[in-house]
Amino acid sequence: MDLEYVSNLIRERKPNIKDSSIKQYNSSLRNLYRKLVPNTPHIDDNNIVSVNFDHLNDRDKVMDAISSLHITSQRNCLSAILCVIDKGELYDFYGTKVRELNKKQTDSYKNNIVSDNTDFKLQNWTIQDIENCIVKLKLEKNFQTSLLLSLIYKYLFRNEVSSLKLIKKKDYEKLTEEEKLSANYIVKHYSQLFISRGVYKTDKKHGLVLTTIDDKKLKYDILEYIKTMDDDIFFKDENGNQMSNELVSKKLSRATASYKDLENKDPKYGLGTSSINKIVIESLQLDGVEKLLEISGNRGTSIGTLLHAYYNNHKK
Repeated sequence: MDLEYVSNLIRERKPNIKDSSIKQYNSSLRNLYRKLVPNTPHIDDNNIVSVNFDHLNDRDKVMDAISSLHITSQRNCLSAILCVIDKGELYDFYGTKVRELNKKQTDSYKNNIVSDNTDFKLQNWTIQDIENCIVKLKLEKNFQTSLLLSLIYKYLFRNEVSSLKLIKKKDYEKLTEEEKLSANYIVKHYSQLFISRGVYKTDKKHGLVLTTIDDKKLKYDILEYIKTMDDDIFFKDENGNQMSNELVSKKLSRATASYKDLENKDPKYGLGTSSINKIVIESLQLDGVEKLLEISGNRGTSIGTLLHAYYNNHKK
C-alpha cells in the first residue's frame, strides 16, 4: 500500500487531522510493520506495507511490540491502527486500549507521575547541560542542530520548527490571514527577527502565535545561518527538502545522547521537546510566574497543563 492510499484512509476516519499527524501515523505503521513482519524488505517514506495489514490481526503481538514505547507513542500507534482496519471486534479491542492509555496518562498528570525514562532524563540533565550541548554543537560546526536545539530550549517550541520558512517582513505583511495561519515563518527585518506560527499542535485553540527572537546570541547565530541559505526553507534534510518533525526528534535525541554519553551514545540520555520543556520548567524558582506566562504563550499551552504535566514531577 502506498503512502497516498494509507493517508487517505486516515483522513476518512479523521477528517480534521493535520498533515503532521498523518506523517506521524504513517511512521508508526511502518515501524510496527518492521517489528512484526520477519525479513521485512526496505520500506521507504512512500510505502507503508507491501500488501495489507493482516499482521495487525494478532493483537497480542501488536501490544507486545509497542509495550516498550512511551505511552504517547503507544497511543499514536494504536490510533493509527484504528484508521486502517475495519470496524468490528478487533477495532473495539484497539479502541479500548487507546481509552485505557488516555486514562493512564491523565491519571499520571494528576498524580505528578512520570515514566522511568523521563525521570532518568530529569535526574541527569540541567539547563546548564543543555546550554553546554549547544556550545559543543556550534564548535563542531553542526549549526543546524544547534539552532534546532536553541530554538526549542529558549522558546520551548515543539517540532513544528522543522517547517519554518524564511520571509522578509515586507513580504510577510502582504500575506493574508489565511496564509499566515497555514504555515510557520521566521520573519526578518534587517537585524530583527520574529517567528510566526500558524501550524502547531494546539493552533485550533490558540491561533496565530508571534514570538520575538530577543536572545542576542541566538539572534546572531540565526542571522549568520541565514547568510548561508539559498532559498526560503530554513531547515533541510540531507536531500535538500523541508525537514520533517520526525527528523527533528532524531537529530535532537542523537545530539543530546552523544553529549551525555560520548562513547556509547545511549539513547536513554537523548532529549525531546517534552523532556526539554520539563527540564526548563523544573528549573524555575518560586518567582518564575512571568517566565511561565512566556512559556505558555510561546508553546500554545495553558498554564494549568504546564503545571500538571511538566512541573514538580520528580523528586530531587
